[in-house]
Amino acid sequence: MSTEDLEFYTMRVGEPLTAEEKAEIAALKGRPIVFDEDCPPTTEEQSAETLYLMRKYNTRRITKEIYMKEFPERFKKKIVG
Repeated sequence: MSTEDLEFYTMRVGEPLTAEEKAEIAALKGRPIVFDEDCPPTTEEQSAETLYLMRKYNTRRITKEIYMKEFPERFKKKIVG
């Protein structure tokens, strides 16, 4: 993929939204959320686990290492023979 196909955005933290940005957000209101196979919807159980880990580790980014530490049974090595 070339850089010509990419769109770049710059966040301006603390600045108010422009009229164009407000119009873009308003146009998105009411549109349904469409999930695909790469990003299925989160279940209530997954959401609760993530919230628990975020609070316990005081972080907004939950890594695979954190999941492995908290839920080792999910990462047991499978013997393939």
